[in-house]
Order: sequence, then C-alpha cells, then structure tokens
Amino acid sequence: MRKNGLASLIPFYFIILIDNLSVSLIIPVLIPISYDAHAGIMSSAGSGTRDVFYGVAIGSYSLAMFFGAPLLGSLSDHFRRKKTLALCLTGLALGYALTIWAMLDRDVSMFVAARVISGLFSGSLPVAQAAILDVTPKERRVNSIGLIMFCVSTGYVVGPLIGGYLSDSSLVSWFNLRTPFVFVAGATVLNLLILLAAYREAPAPKPAGRMAFPNPVKHLMESFAFPGVRVLSATLLFMSLGWTAFFQFIGLYLTANEGFDQRGVTNLISVVGVGLAAAFLSLVPLSMKYLKPQVAVAGSLAGMTVCIAGTALTGAMFALYTLCLVGAVTYGISYSGLVGMMSAAVDDSHQGSVMGTAGAIAALSAGLSGVVFGAIDGSSAVPIFSAAAFALLAFLVVAMRGVVGAGSRAQEQESVDTTSTV
Repeated sequence: MRKNGLASLIPFYFIILIDNLSVSLIIPVLIPISYDAHAGIMSSAGSGTRDVFYGVAIGSYSLAMFFGAPLLGSLSDHFRRKKTLALCLTGLALGYALTIWAMLDRDVSMFVAARVISGLFSGSLPVAQAAILDVTPKERRVNSIGLIMFCVSTGYVVGPLIGGYLSDSSLVSWFNLRTPFVFVAGATVLNLLILLAAYREAPAPKPAGRMAFPNPVKHLMESFAFPGVRVLSATLLFMSLGWTAFFQFIGLYLTANEGFDQRGVTNLISVVGVGLAAAFLSLVPLSMKYLKPQVAVAGSLAGMTVCIAGTALTGAMFALYTLCLVGAVTYGISYSGLVGMMSAAVDDSHQGSVMGTAGAIAALSAGLSGVVFGAIDGSSAVPIFSAAAFALLAFLVVAMRGVVGAGSRAQEQESVDTTSTV
C-alpha cells in the first residue's frame, strides 16, 4: 500500500463521524415525522399506528446494520478498503435521497425502505478504522484510535443538533423536516468525492476464490456458545437492550408526557452525546485505571439503572439533564468494561470474532428494542421502565455470577479444550 498523509485519511474520519451522527440525527426529527399530521409523513393515523411506524423506522436501520456490517467486512477483505467505503458512501447517499423523496410523497413504505438501505451501508466503522490503522505506524496508532473515538463521540453530539435545528423553521424560514437529510446527503457525496480523489491504495491482488457471505445470526449464536464470552455476551445484550430502548424512546416519552418540544428533545439528546464523549475519551480510562473491571462495570450498571428509571419519575428539566448526562457516562463505562473483559477472556486468534460479536449485539439490540417497544406502546413509560429493568438484569448478572471469574475459568478450560471455536 502506498504511503498516505494525514490529509488523505480525513475521509475515513468523516465516514466514522457520519456513521455515528446518522444514529442520533434521527431521534429529534423522527418524532414530528411520525406524529405531526401536517408536516409529518402521515396525514391521518391513530396513535398506535404512529407508535408502530416510529419503532419500525428507528429499529429497521439497526437491524439492517446487523446484517450489513459483516457483509461490508467481507467485501473489505475481498475488494480492499477504498472500494468498500466508496460503496458505503454511495449507499448512504442513496438512502438519504430516498428518505427525502419519501417525505415529499408522504410514502411510509419508501421511508422504511430508505432506512433499511441506510442501515445496510452504515456499518462501515470497522472498515474505516481498519483502513486508518493499515497505514498508521504502530507508534502512532494510539493517537489514531483517540481520533477515531473523538469522531464517534462527536457524531453523537452533533447528530441531534443537525436533526433538531436544521429542521426548525422558526430559525430559518426554509428549514423543514427534510433539511437535515439534505445536509447529510450532501456531506456524504462530498466525502465520497474526497475519498476517491485523495486516497491512494495499492492495486489489490486477485481475490483468491469466491467471497464468503457471512451469516450474522449463526456467528452470534456460535459466539454465545463460546465458554470464554458466554456470560459476558449475555450481560452485554441485557445492557444494550436497556440503553438502546432508553436512547430511542426517551425523547418520544418526554414529548408525549412532559410537554417537550422538538428543541427540548434535541438539546437533551445532545447532552447524552456529551456524556458519551466524556466517558469514551477520558472517564473510561480513568475508571479502568483505578478500579477493577468488574467493580467499574457493576457500579456503572447500578448507576445506569437508577438514571434511566429516574427520567420517567421526574419532569424537572435540571434533573432530566443530569440523569441523562450521568446515565450516558455510566453506559460508556459499562460498555467499554464489558467489551474489554470479553477481549481478555479469549486469545489473540479470537479477538476479531469477539469484537464482531460486541458490534452485532449492539446493532441487534437497537433493532429489536425499536421494533418491539414501538409495537407495544412507544410513547408511554413502558420502554423507559423496561430499559431500566434490562440494565438492572445486567447488573444482577455481574454482581451475582462474577463475570470476570467466569471469563477466567472459561479461558482455563479453553486452554485444555483446544477444539473450541468461535
């Protein structure tokens, strides 16, 4: 591979940024899209139908990512990074274009299809990260990983602001619910052009044999059967279900029950992004430095349970902001700690599979929680209290079963039973 300067890597960092702001951008804007009879996508529908649409629209993106991310990884190995990422950006731009078209025509089916297409092509974070590390000297990789996490965190802060403020016609007369998608579609196309022009990749060798098409469901089930990460994976699943249910439905709950407007939801979700940024960039390293992993994870899960439940028990603005900020921090510490313990529970030959499992759990949790809780009663307190229950369940598994001890014992068993595979 040819040498590439820092400037040539900028498109990869922007891909990571766009991937993550896409997840959070939709939260404040999807509420009026689903529930505003005048400006939204449905002129007439009952509240139950709107709840289902909201859940499907938000969950289908993550379910598509669950299936798309492993395929993108295989494409990356087979056809190299640049071609795969160019495909990702093209697919994302198409998804945003279809979203705009669906909103113009008020076509619910097309809107959901656009969300599926966007999700299929949004799982490019591992590919972009690999492309950056491919050309980064070992002594600078820590700095590169820091920049990657900065882009991830920034996406969660900037996404809601783009979604909320670029759709607010009281700020600029021509802003509407389509404007955020126009902006991100334009940014995606611009990033594609920069990638094609700035990044030079060595000619790929002729692929050996046919490309394997991964089965994400089969891989996930095999990972749960692997002794070293079984309990840890189950804990991560419970925690992820709790966090994604909370993140996806807190804005809708506050709009329906506490009188929040779109700007209020935008600001609150951005505060969540600030908490995630603080956790991933500084508080996670500090907590893991001074606390044992299981202590940090257990304490964070307990705090996450309290914070999530608290948001459904108070309407005070300061309390809500505080609970959301602290809750995001506790999630960041819990997630990082669990993934770190999963990594420590297996040898080097299984690291890629374990990291893939963690990503698959996160995507699957977001998809399932969106669809299921939207169908049940998305605008009520059910998703919020259920989220707290999932977080509590994760805490109980950590506290009562000792996940670290389980992981180390399984690792010893693995050294004896060398036939175990992921």
